[in-house]
Amino acid sequence: MYRKISLVDAEKVYIKTFGGFDLYYRGKEIDFSNAKAKELLAVLVDQGGREISLAQILSDGEDDETARQAVHVAWSRLKKTLVSYGLGDIVRKGRGFYALNRRRIRCDCWEMLEENEDRYFMGEYMPEYSWAEVTLSYLLQKFEEIKTRKIREAQNE
Repeated sequence: MYRKISLVDAEKVYIKTFGGFDLYYRGKEIDFSNAKAKELLAVLVDQGGREISLAQILSDGEDDETARQAVHVAWSRLKKTLVSYGLGDIVRKGRGFYALNRRRIRCDCWEMLEENEDRYFMGEYMPEYSWAEVTLSYLLQKFEEIKTRKIREAQNE
């Protein structure tokens, strides 16, 4: 199936979560020199771009000053990388929260969940991050629901 991309979509960042986590802009992959900065972005994507607190970002038992500082450093490096590509506005940090600007982003996972579209999902979701396994189990369940619905619709035609 061919999907036309509008000029508005062409200016959006594309985030791939299925089969590995990567970020693309205007057809080119964004290079992250810092793995923790990229992982922080992955956490924000995994949370659907919603506002999340520093405490939510930190792993269990990590709520100490060293861990907090590591998140702040990762944020600074993430922001610097994105700004260097002209994409500084896709992330937001406010008083006590971090978030994404969803209006500037397309994401394969979000499209699957919001549009009930399964064409890109092959059973892998950000495999480089062990914490993403929780979301993967949800996606596998959702994938089965979408597939079952499509089979029923095809049978009713």
